Amino acid sequence: EDNAPFVFDQDMSKYPASMTSSIREHVYEGGVRYHAYKSGKYALPNDEVEQERDDMKHAMCLLLTQGAYFYAPVGPVLEAGGEVLDLGTGTGIWPIELGDKYPNTTFTGIDLSPIQPNFVPENVHFFVDDFEEEWVDPENKYDFIHIRHTLWAIRDLKTLLGRVMRHLKPGGYVEFQELCFNLRSDDDSLTPETPYAFRDYINYMGAGMRMYGGDIYAIRNLPDVLKEAGFEEVQERTHKCPIGLWPQDKRLRLCGLFLRTAIMDGIRGFSRRPLTALGWTELQIEMFLVDVRKALMNSDIHTYFTFHLVHGRKPL
Repeated sequence: EDNAPFVFDQDMSKYPASMTSSIREHVYEGGVRYHAYKSGKYALPNDEVEQERDDMKHAMCLLLTQGAYFYAPVGPVLEAGGEVLDLGTGTGIWPIELGDKYPNTTFTGIDLSPIQPNFVPENVHFFVDDFEEEWVDPENKYDFIHIRHTLWAIRDLKTLLGRVMRHLKPGGYVEFQELCFNLRSDDDSLTPETPYAFRDYINYMGAGMRMYGGDIYAIRNLPDVLKEAGFEEVQERTHKCPIGLWPQDKRLRLCGLFLRTAIMDGIRGFSRRPLTALGWTELQIEMFLVDVRKALMNSDIHTYFTFHLVHGRKPL
């Protein structure tokens, strides 16, 4: 059926050729590749550049957290054997690496794009599906539900959290890991009066994403939203993630390199749909991005985003 999720498996021979080929199809706009399943719902591309960015952001997150894949207290459950769901899994690098670390636990990743590898640990499975639609899984199934770099694109967070609550086991945890795209600086290198094209870019992208029903600042209110949805023991931890090579600390400097590179490499692809939604032409976008790239390479301006990790528990 059209609305049924499609699972990737190492052995693809069990699926009809027409099904496996259609689920792997993509659409192209302006030379940029996007997902074909539920085409147009997600504003970012899924091409090789975007996949490399996804893995680079994963490495950046582990640097920021000094190796922690999550902060929710679920380690003992995963050691013993549990069920984990990763929403918006992207390349699947998070569940793949954890699948090796926790062989007794089953990891399931869901994404609109079929960009995950076929050869993965036996306890890791991927589905192509829209997690904002109803889930086919039974309720009270998961010990841990993880969402990273995806909150800004969710159109109906209240409904999604209700679904997360129903499908978590009593005492299970949900954790969001997100950058807040509120550009910050702790010194005088960037003031409200400083001309800075990247700040303008963030403002335009925020407006463009609202056209898609998203909110690039949604993480700021998430702790209160989780509490209102009925989650207990809600906790938040934040890390500063610099943009560029300005920090003196080697770890943060590498984080800054990863983040700036991830932005620079993908900026044309992930700008196209949001800015086009604002009525911009291809030429206007390209000309504007010239100034944005120059701003990003200016190490005299010391900017950063905050990286938020927020988790909450379903009541027992």
